[in-house]
Amino acid sequence: MFMTIESNFSSWVPKSARLLIDEEHPLALEKYEKCLGRMRPEIALSLAKTIFLSDVRDVLEWVQVPCTIVQTSHDSVIPISVARYMQSKIKGESTPEIIENDGHYPQLTAPCCCLMLLPVGRVIGVSFDDKTELLFPAADGTSVAA
Repeated sequence: MFMTIESNFSSWVPKSARLLIDEEHPLALEKYEKCLGRMRPEIALSLAKTIFLSDVRDVLEWVQVPCTIVQTSHDSVIPISVARYMQSKIKGESTPEIIENDGHYPQLTAPCCCLMLLPVGRVIGVSFDDKTELLFPAADGTSVAA
Protein backbone atom coordinates (compact mmCIF):
# COMPACT_ATOMS: atom_id res chain seq x y z
CA MET A 1 0.00 0.00 0.00
CA PHE A 2 2.78 2.44 0.89
CA MET A 3 4.49 1.84 -2.46
CA THR A 4 1.20 2.42 -4.30
CA ILE A 5 0.66 5.72 -2.51
CA GLU A 6 4.18 6.78 -3.49
CA SER A 7 4.20 5.51 -7.04
CA ASN A 8 0.59 5.81 -8.19
CA PHE A 9 -1.36 8.02 -5.81
CA SER A 10 -4.12 8.76 -8.33
CA SER A 11 -5.01 5.06 -8.64
CA TRP A 12 -4.73 4.46 -4.88
CA VAL A 13 -7.28 7.17 -4.01
CA PRO A 14 -10.42 5.55 -5.54
CA LYS A 15 -9.39 2.06 -4.43
CA SER A 16 -8.86 3.19 -0.87
CA ALA A 17 -12.12 5.15 -0.86
CA ARG A 18 -14.10 2.13 -2.10
CA LEU A 19 -12.49 -0.09 0.51
CA LEU A 20 -13.56 2.23 3.33
CA ILE A 21 -16.94 3.41 2.06
CA ASP A 22 -19.41 1.02 0.47
CA GLU A 23 -20.76 1.95 -2.95
CA GLU A 24 -24.27 1.85 -1.47
CA HIS A 25 -23.42 5.35 -0.19
CA PRO A 26 -22.47 7.17 -3.42
CA LEU A 27 -22.59 10.69 -1.97
CA ALA A 28 -20.33 9.81 0.97
CA LEU A 29 -18.02 7.86 -1.34
CA GLU A 30 -17.76 10.75 -3.79
CA LYS A 31 -17.05 13.31 -1.05
CA TYR A 32 -14.48 11.10 0.67
CA GLU A 33 -12.71 10.29 -2.58
CA LYS A 34 -12.51 13.98 -3.51
CA CYS A 35 -11.21 14.86 -0.06
CA LEU A 36 -8.63 12.09 -0.15
CA GLY A 37 -7.58 13.09 -3.67
CA ARG A 38 -6.93 16.68 -2.58
CA MET A 39 -4.36 15.46 -0.07
CA ARG A 40 -0.72 15.76 -1.10
CA PRO A 41 0.72 12.26 -1.70
CA GLU A 42 3.53 12.74 0.83
CA ILE A 43 0.97 13.71 3.49
CA ALA A 44 -1.21 10.71 2.61
CA LEU A 45 1.84 8.46 2.91
CA SER A 46 2.79 9.91 6.28
CA LEU A 47 -0.79 9.54 7.53
CA ALA A 48 -1.04 5.95 6.27
CA LYS A 49 2.21 5.03 7.98
CA THR A 50 1.04 6.61 11.22
CA ILE A 51 -2.24 4.69 11.09
CA PHE A 52 -0.94 1.31 9.99
CA LEU A 53 2.39 1.19 11.79
CA SER A 54 1.21 2.51 15.16
CA ASP A 55 0.11 0.22 17.96
CA VAL A 56 -1.42 2.05 20.89
CA ARG A 57 -3.27 -0.84 22.52
CA ASP A 58 -1.24 -0.37 25.69
CA VAL A 59 -2.78 3.07 26.35
CA LEU A 60 -6.33 1.70 26.49
CA GLU A 61 -5.88 0.72 30.14
CA TRP A 62 -5.14 4.37 30.97
CA VAL A 63 -8.56 5.49 29.72
CA GLN A 64 -10.78 6.04 32.73
CA VAL A 65 -13.48 8.33 31.35
CA PRO A 66 -16.77 6.98 29.96
CA CYS A 67 -16.43 6.04 26.28
CA THR A 68 -18.74 5.09 23.47
CA ILE A 69 -17.01 2.84 20.95
CA VAL A 70 -18.74 3.23 17.58
CA GLN A 71 -18.38 0.39 15.09
CA THR A 72 -20.31 -0.61 11.98
CA SER A 73 -21.64 -4.12 11.63
CA HIS A 74 -19.83 -4.60 8.32
CA ASP A 75 -16.54 -2.71 8.50
CA SER A 76 -14.20 -3.86 5.74
CA VAL A 77 -11.04 -3.08 7.72
CA ILE A 78 -11.87 -3.34 11.44
CA PRO A 79 -13.71 -6.43 12.76
CA ILE A 80 -16.28 -6.11 15.55
CA SER A 81 -13.86 -8.01 17.80
CA VAL A 82 -11.77 -4.82 17.99
CA ALA A 83 -14.63 -2.94 19.67
CA ARG A 84 -15.05 -5.78 22.16
CA TYR A 85 -11.28 -5.84 22.78
CA MET A 86 -11.25 -2.09 23.42
CA GLN A 87 -14.16 -2.44 25.82
CA SER A 88 -12.33 -5.16 27.76
CA LYS A 89 -9.15 -3.05 28.10
CA ILE A 90 -10.59 0.39 28.86
CA LYS A 91 -10.69 0.91 32.63
CA GLY A 92 -13.54 3.43 32.56
CA GLU A 93 -17.11 2.62 31.62
CA SER A 94 -17.22 1.85 27.91
CA THR A 95 -20.09 0.92 25.66
CA PRO A 96 -19.63 -0.58 22.20
CA GLU A 97 -22.36 0.63 19.85
CA ILE A 98 -22.65 -1.45 16.69
CA ILE A 99 -24.39 0.46 13.90
CA GLU A 100 -26.08 -1.73 11.28
CA ASN A 101 -24.23 -0.36 8.30
CA ASP A 102 -21.44 -1.08 5.84
CA GLY A 103 -18.11 0.69 5.68
CA HIS A 104 -15.52 2.14 8.00
CA TYR A 105 -16.90 5.66 8.47
CA PRO A 106 -20.40 5.62 9.99
CA GLN A 107 -20.14 9.37 10.53
CA LEU A 108 -20.25 9.66 6.72
CA THR A 109 -22.59 6.81 5.81
CA ALA A 110 -24.95 6.83 8.82
CA PRO A 111 -24.60 10.27 10.44
CA CYS A 112 -28.05 10.18 12.04
CA CYS A 113 -27.24 6.88 13.75
CA CYS A 114 -23.99 8.35 15.06
CA LEU A 115 -25.71 11.46 16.37
CA MET A 116 -28.36 9.36 18.11
CA LEU A 117 -25.58 7.74 20.16
CA LEU A 118 -24.50 11.08 21.62
CA PRO A 119 -26.27 13.34 24.09
CA VAL A 120 -27.75 15.97 21.76
CA GLY A 121 -27.12 18.94 24.04
CA ARG A 122 -23.42 18.10 24.26
CA VAL A 123 -23.11 17.72 20.50
CA ILE A 124 -24.70 20.96 19.37
CA GLY A 125 -24.53 22.99 22.60
CA VAL A 126 -28.23 23.27 23.38
CA SER A 127 -30.79 21.24 25.25
CA PHE A 128 -34.21 20.09 24.07
CA ASP A 129 -37.35 18.86 25.73
CA ASP A 130 -38.98 15.53 24.84
CA LYS A 131 -41.30 17.21 22.32
CA THR A 132 -38.55 18.66 20.14
CA GLU A 133 -38.06 16.86 16.84
CA LEU A 134 -34.60 17.14 15.29
CA LEU A 135 -34.34 16.91 11.53
CA PHE A 136 -31.14 15.84 9.81
CA PRO A 137 -30.42 15.93 6.08
CA ALA A 138 -30.62 12.57 4.32
CA ALA A 139 -28.47 11.54 1.35
CA ASP A 140 -31.38 12.07 -1.04
CA GLY A 141 -31.88 15.70 0.04
CA THR A 142 -34.91 15.11 2.27
CA SER A 143 -34.94 15.42 6.05
CA VAL A 144 -34.92 12.57 8.53
CA ALA A 145 -36.31 12.91 12.05
CA ALA A 146 -34.01 11.85 14.83
